[in-house]
Amino acid sequence: MGKLDEDGLEASYNALLLPGAKRGDDGSRSSRVEVLTLQVAFSSTGREWATVSMEGLHVYSLDEDMIFDPISLTEAVTPAAVFTKIGAEDYATALKMAIHLNEYALVKDVLEATPFDSIPHVVRTVGPEHLERLMQFLSKIMSTSPHIEFFLRWCLQLLQIHGVHLEKHRGTFMRAFRALHKAIESRQSEFKTICEENRYNLEFVADQASLERGISNNNA
Repeated sequence: MGKLDEDGLEASYNALLLPGAKRGDDGSRSSRVEVLTLQVAFSSTGREWATVSMEGLHVYSLDEDMIFDPISLTEAVTPAAVFTKIGAEDYATALKMAIHLNEYALVKDVLEATPFDSIPHVVRTVGPEHLERLMQFLSKIMSTSPHIEFFLRWCLQLLQIHGVHLEKHRGTFMRAFRALHKAIESRQSEFKTICEENRYNLEFVADQASLERGISNNNA
């Protein structure tokens, strides 16, 4: 049982004797360390955020298996450096740097500069932390690019090489899956309409050619 105070109430606090005080210190205090934050930034997915303080860089994530890649912290990661890597045919590093810079036009330039036969090799070098953003970029490019077969190969290799990881973390990549599926389905619908129209136009042209040949033979 705790000690009773002058009012007959039970004192449950720690009776810390203070100079000149008849009662102990009954204020149970708990405080957390205050950190002065200089800057806060959120990732494009909204699942990670980082803050810069006097104690250093703090990175937080909603995903327990987040992989931290410090390449984005170097001053060497610039658009000029990306084009230098493209010129040196180091497409894997160029793509990683472009994704870190998170610039659509820059990522598109790297993807389009990559040779068709080199796509599987570049896709293998893409880390798990970059897959979601790469899928988002591909879905956006697929919506407008005339190079359908080229970017379909990117999508196919991405699913074949990283399929196990994507399946295991399907919840994390669901938004990217939907965007990619929507872009591909939209282009398929466009080409289906064009192919059907061309087929009927070709049939019409062939029929007209047959009629003209028949008229010419009758006149002869």
